[in-house]
Amino acid sequence: MLSHSSALDLEQYVGGQLAAAEAAVIQTHLERCEECQLRLAEIALHTQWRGAEGRAEPRVAVDFPARLKLLDPVTSVGPPHDVRVIEISRTGLKVHTSRLLLPKTLVQVRFNGKAVLGEVRYCMKVESEYHAGIKQVPDFPSD
Repeated sequence: MLSHSSALDLEQYVGGQLAAAEAAVIQTHLERCEECQLRLAEIALHTQWRGAEGRAEPRVAVDFPARLKLLDPVTSVGPPHDVRVIEISRTGLKVHTSRLLLPKTLVQVRFNGKAVLGEVRYCMKVESEYHAGIKQVPDFPSD
């Protein structure tokens, strides 16, 4: 049976308050537990980030199936395609996709019952596929 991380452990993980060995245990568990990924995402989005990256907000590693629709009339071809959301933050997402996405393209990403409208900020080739950063459009309801 899979033992889930406690809320306190997840809060301390987000806050950078765990020893390296404890953080590594939490990270290993998160890589295979979607329930704890969801809990961590909620905690991270409501906690002041104090991580080592020096970012203004946390980026939480997740692995959610999603559908991405290109909304830009110039680049929008065909129906939505499958992607994986691999990181989330308060203001954006990182997705793993089989398609090259052009920067500044408007997209809609649907995952976990939510729809996020965003703009592609970058798209980098990673092996035979791509990682794309998507900045959420402000004032667009995501629920």
